[in-house]
Amino acid sequence: MADIQNYKCPACGGILQFSSREQKLVCANCKSAYAVNEFEAAGGLGAAGDYQAQPQTWNVQADGLVTYSCKSCGGEVVGDQSMASTKCPYCDSPIVISGQFSGAARPDAIIPFKLNKHAAKEKLKEHMSSAKMVPSVFKSENHLQELKGVYVPFWLYDADVYAQANFEATKEKKWSDATYNYTETSYFQVMRGGTMSFRNIPADASSKFNDQLMDSIEPFNTDEATAFSPAYLAGYLAEKYDVSFVECMPRADERIKNTSVNLLKGQVRDYKSVRVENSNYQKMQSGGKYALFPVWLLNTTWNGQKFTFAMNGQTGKMVGDLPFSLGKFFMYLALFFVLLGGGISALMTKFFTNIQGSNLVVGLVIGLVISLIICFIMKGKTKSVHTATTALDCVVKGSFRVTEGYDNFIRTETSKQAKNTQSS
Repeated sequence: MADIQNYKCPACGGILQFSSREQKLVCANCKSAYAVNEFEAAGGLGAAGDYQAQPQTWNVQADGLVTYSCKSCGGEVVGDQSMASTKCPYCDSPIVISGQFSGAARPDAIIPFKLNKHAAKEKLKEHMSSAKMVPSVFKSENHLQELKGVYVPFWLYDADVYAQANFEATKEKKWSDATYNYTETSYFQVMRGGTMSFRNIPADASSKFNDQLMDSIEPFNTDEATAFSPAYLAGYLAEKYDVSFVECMPRADERIKNTSVNLLKGQVRDYKSVRVENSNYQKMQSGGKYALFPVWLLNTTWNGQKFTFAMNGQTGKMVGDLPFSLGKFFMYLALFFVLLGGGISALMTKFFTNIQGSNLVVGLVIGLVISLIICFIMKGKTKSVHTATTALDCVVKGSFRVTEGYDNFIRTETSKQAKNTQSS
């Protein structure tokens, strides 16, 4: 039988919920507030027991559902085996299924919610307003269908790493004579190897949540994590992991690999270009932790489509892909083209009177290219969901050290270009 926690106010017997503003358990009735550690020390957990797990009353066809009966109102709460906290759908009392977080399933740490539902709604408005190429009717006609605060399970990966990478690097030397412009390109084989330490690389551990959406709301400040207590879950939804530490590890390993290569590449200096040829790394020591992180999930509908947004409940970072208006794309393109094309043409006519060809045509072409670049950048603002490929925020400060390397000259190639003519 699952252990169901319902937190009661010692002063009036009302329901306690964790307040992101107060960072305490607050009574919905008398507004009394209790620090989590003080509440537990006073034996507050003994107020549990309003909910008890009951046998299934219908055939769930081995779907893994669990049914709970609310003694306060008699209603039934149904959830899957990974549900860890919820609310009674009838009396709205917050309940915590603390048995989901016992033994090996108990999180090592939790980051409590710092931002509330109102902040999530405001951040969604800002997110939609920041993308200029979102259809105007979406901003006014989308309907917020669902908004919920969820503690999402994450695995946090630690690793001390040795990495090595090989690069092809080039240097250039240019000179001219009366007839030609010359470019001498020197090629080098470069190697760098070094050590670094990673801490708390996150990977969400529930199959219910979109991995890219959870990646996109990073970073979380794990320095603000605290020891886990079920009391932090009161008033919020929570899930326990259903994807194992080993199953999530390839995502962390890919980020370790890419980050180590980027750090080593940054140590290949004073070259014109640097290209990665191959790399490898090995973990000298590794480990991890299990944690719950706060996330606000917001679902809206528009034109029959569902749009899902997520906000980091600690930092307020909001992400979620937005619809794109082709009409606005061409509207902004035309506006920028008129302003930039006309302006550049006027400047060229004023300052370059002897330029070959038409100043007007050249100015308009330059203006069109710049306008297209600006519009595609604006279009990109509608997309904010991505896969995390690096973990630079998780590198321990001061841990990166280059331990070996060499720069070997390979060959030189020289090209020439006739002045005022095509390349020879």
